Amino acid sequence: MTSAIAFNFENRVDREISFEEVADALNSGEFCWVNLTADDVSKKAEFLDLFGVADEETQTPGTIRFVAQKDCIQFTLIDTQLTNGLFVKSPVSIYFGQNFMLSVHRKPATFVAGTLQSCRENFRNIALSPGFLLFELADHLTQNYTSLVQSLATKTQEIESELFNEDNDDRIFTVVASLIRSILEFYKVIVSSREVLHDLATRLSPFIPETTQPYLEKKAALLDRLSVDVTTEREILSESLHLYMGIVTHRTNALLTRLTVVGTLFLPLTFIAGVYGMNFEVMPELGWKYGYLTFWIVACSTAIGLTAYMQRKKWL
Repeated sequence: MTSAIAFNFENRVDREISFEEVADALNSGEFCWVNLTADDVSKKAEFLDLFGVADEETQTPGTIRFVAQKDCIQFTLIDTQLTNGLFVKSPVSIYFGQNFMLSVHRKPATFVAGTLQSCRENFRNIALSPGFLLFELADHLTQNYTSLVQSLATKTQEIESELFNEDNDDRIFTVVASLIRSILEFYKVIVSSREVLHDLATRLSPFIPETTQPYLEKKAALLDRLSVDVTTEREILSESLHLYMGIVTHRTNALLTRLTVVGTLFLPLTFIAGVYGMNFEVMPELGWKYGYLTFWIVACSTAIGLTAYMQRKKWL
């Protein structure tokens, strides 16, 4: 949601203002946070000029990085969502200076919305410096990632249950491949975000309060643990798929074993029937009174004998 908020950290007063009032708020010594979304992103250059910042957006859009400029620090964080099994990313560019913060994102960002809500609820109670905003951004970002890790764990459990359901089909492989790809993308986002928070926590900068940095480092450590959790989910999913493939192979082998047994039983019977099905005029056994009965005795004895032999060998 596009918005502009002016903060007075000495008096702990915050108020929502229009874009036209930002310049006056800055001149009065207030700290301003301008959040640009959707069509208002086009006003980015206007506000950067107002804040006296040169835009160094030279990297690929959405790339997470940390850039220390003369008048501000610039970094990019990525909001993440799992929608219909697909991993959706929303990059948020943030410019943080002595008396301003500018956040720019075309798509809705959950952690930015959470930060706005926290400002409205907690600013007057706990905020002491602009570092409050950095901490809230980091806090809601980690909450967003933690929620997504839990969603991935739930999705993994659902896929595990579906894998061992005899009614599933080849579609499950597409679902698993898509989820593994999403997990890999999410892992890269977590690792990169961790590096950004680590830079915020360790870089010496006039724009980052030293009292805030230990808390930012804790959030970076949390992202480190989340990256391990995501890797674990990927390993669980891969192992489940391997186990499923093993079960499918075992079922196929069992079926082939049964077919082999049936073929083995009928092979000698087919031979006997083939021999006595030949159209020769002189065949000594054709005149036997009990030839038909003898055939069935031999056939049944052969089948029973082979079955007993294969059972003793534990082939059945």
